Amino acid sequence: REDAAAVTRLISSLGKPGRYAHIAPASAVVASPMRRTMQTAGAIADAIGVTVESLENIREIGFGDWDGRTSDEIAATEPGAWNSWRGSWTVAPPNGESLETFDKRLQQGREEILRQHAGKTVVVVAHVMPIRGFLRWGFAATEASYWRSQVAPCSVTIIRAWEIGRAHV
Repeated sequence: REDAAAVTRLISSLGKPGRYAHIAPASAVVASPMRRTMQTAGAIADAIGVTVESLENIREIGFGDWDGRTSDEIAATEPGAWNSWRGSWTVAPPNGESLETFDKRLQQGREEILRQHAGKTVVVVAHVMPIRGFLRWGFAATEASYWRSQVAPCSVTIIRAWEIGRAHV
């Protein structure tokens, strides 16, 4: 909650004198429909005077049977499946999504955000894998980039998108 409050203060400072004066104030908040993101998004939206838009396509990757379990638990109980999934583009957790399937959904969500909010500063409140997917797009990187970036809870990633397929991270 403290981290979410700090992010809210940072987002509220966009366009004001200081470190982020060059970025226009946020005019929209779009969030994954999952509870933890909606809570953080709600605090940010309240602070900047907008409502939260929920977008299913930016929901966290579907971990299927692994949802709610830690990496260590899965590695200990299902080492074969775990090792096959880690670093793979096409292997999915049992009853979950492969990165390939997830990325298609996520990029549709990103495109929807860009279409609906062209030229605006939009706060997107999401999860580790969606943020990695936005970074992959921003860097025009391969799918291997999903496995190479670290995303901390309540961290802030700024991606400025312009034209089709062009971005600054």
